[in-house]
Amino acid sequence: MTEELYQSNLEALRTYQPHLAPRFDGAFTAYTRVVGSVETGDLDLDLGHTLLYGTDAKRHADAQVERFLSEKSQRILQGWPQPPDHGDRVAERMVHSGVAYLNENGLAGQDAAVDADGGYLIVFGLGLGLHLEQLINRLDVRSVIIVEQFDEFLFHAMHLVDFASLFELINKRRGSLNFIIDSVPEVIANFIFYMMRQDSFGLIDGSYVFDHYSSFVLDDSKKRFLARLPVLSANPGFFEDEQVMIRNYIGNVTEYPSMVFADKPRSDKKTPVIICGSGPSIDQSIDFVRDNRDAAVVISCGTGLGALLGYGIRPDFHVEIENTPGPVEIIQGLSKQYDLSDITLISSNTVRPALSACFAKRIQFFRDSVCSSKLFGQRYGEIYYAAPTVANTAARIALGMGFTNLYLVGVDLGAREKGQHHSQYSVYMADKDFLKTHPQHLAATNYTIETPGNFGGTVLTSQSFLFASVHFAGLIARYKQAKAWNLSDGIRIPGTLPCLPDAAVIARDVSLKARDMERFTGELDAAEKEDLAPVERLEVLRDALDLFYMSVEAVLGGIDPDNLDLRRLFDDLKTLLDNPTAADADICVQRMHIGSMMVCYTFLYRTYRRLPREARAEFFAFFRDTLMGILDEMRQDSVRLAGDLRTMAAA
Repeated sequence: MTEELYQSNLEALRTYQPHLAPRFDGAFTAYTRVVGSVETGDLDLDLGHTLLYGTDAKRHADAQVERFLSEKSQRILQGWPQPPDHGDRVAERMVHSGVAYLNENGLAGQDAAVDADGGYLIVFGLGLGLHLEQLINRLDVRSVIIVEQFDEFLFHAMHLVDFASLFELINKRRGSLNFIIDSVPEVIANFIFYMMRQDSFGLIDGSYVFDHYSSFVLDDSKKRFLARLPVLSANPGFFEDEQVMIRNYIGNVTEYPSMVFADKPRSDKKTPVIICGSGPSIDQSIDFVRDNRDAAVVISCGTGLGALLGYGIRPDFHVEIENTPGPVEIIQGLSKQYDLSDITLISSNTVRPALSACFAKRIQFFRDSVCSSKLFGQRYGEIYYAAPTVANTAARIALGMGFTNLYLVGVDLGAREKGQHHSQYSVYMADKDFLKTHPQHLAATNYTIETPGNFGGTVLTSQSFLFASVHFAGLIARYKQAKAWNLSDGIRIPGTLPCLPDAAVIARDVSLKARDMERFTGELDAAEKEDLAPVERLEVLRDALDLFYMSVEAVLGGIDPDNLDLRRLFDDLKTLLDNPTAADADICVQRMHIGSMMVCYTFLYRTYRRLPREARAEFFAFFRDTLMGILDEMRQDSVRLAGDLRTMAAA
């Protein structure tokens, strides 16, 4: 143990993990102590009531690593790609073509060992850290995530392990080494999830999971992280959707003026907010909404509007985020039955303009990560954590408004019984023919995953709803002053407080609601069409699109099929698809393509590493030729889009 090594590691922390370094500045008090030494063969960590290892820590780490590498290691293996349910989008056509190629050539599902490299090594438990150097040197991984609950363990390890060299080694691999130090399993699981989604997202298949020591926090963190695996590789968006959304954006800001919601300091608001989905449990909770309608801000989400109106309850706000035709049809139907003039629409500015037209009062925001926000949203900023469901949107906007007490009603994100997936007054159940004529909505009600229920037992849900619950957890953790009571008899949403509707108590102060609503309205921003869709920004979009397609084609065309380096291809594509320092128009183009291009790359990555070596070059040549043809179609669609947008904005 040397002070010199510790100071070198502390400097490395300041460079690579600057948020952690301040914990160790100045005098650090540790309640555990290192006993013995490496030289004497009796190194251990004294926890006060017991020893962490109970044997020499070096021998323990050596044996643990050898056992891990010699046995069937814990790996995240996503398996052979399967054809998607739908096949009309460009990325889906690529996967369908690729699966057909594998089947025709007798290659699909061959029981060959996947290549030994992996995108990530996730280590649960730092301890004294003597296992890390061996793992990192002997495993061909790009990035490392180390989970620990005690910061003093890192303090001790920094006197024993050369972390500065490990940071440099991983940096040379173009990866990252990250510590997650926390004592809350849900927070840890979320951090792992978001780190893997943002860094080497396309290289998840084949990643390694290593357990150094067991504790409740580490074991539960791992359990919660593994529960997120089905949604870890969820697609960040499709080319076709991005094109629809930027068209919708121009249509909204040029035809339907609205106030703009942006993140900024706001006054705290004590009025409770009731967020209403259309899950089946809202039928049992409707009295709670009705009894508190006048004193609480009521927000309906998606088809939850039909459920509330069916019960004679008018919300203050209605939230929409989807850009598909379904919500337009549903809202237009409701507008023929009910007067919506006193209900304010809160939506992303990428919803279909025909939906915006159904409401006289509108508040819109810049949805995060979509191409229109990258090109036009710099002044107002993007609203993160407002997806993937309308319930996520409602909670995010309410918290951003300054409200801190949320009550979730009918936000089931699943169902206890098959067939009982929505409220009796939602269009799904009230219109007996709706699901027959809307196959996509029908498919969304197919809940096949069992997960813990909010009030115990298990609930059936889907991958998309699990994804929504993960984002809920991240949102609630971000607003530490807020509380969210979940009155829904659906899936357990981490970070929310389960509460039976009959047990929920709200202070009924009507005057407080009136004051908070007035304050919120005064905090919104007004915007003119010329500010939201300046024509000059669209004039450079076509040039940016042309440059993008030429660059991708150059990357693909420059690869020798007999010498494909998958990681280098990933890095080259990522440079073109995820460069935050690029010009606004280029970032817009990146967001338009990143989802579909990463689906194509991930298909290649998962397939190529499972193929017999003699079949790989021919498969890649097929993949490249197919993708080149798809890119040509995308280029033609994009040229038409750029011209149409300029015409719309100039009108």
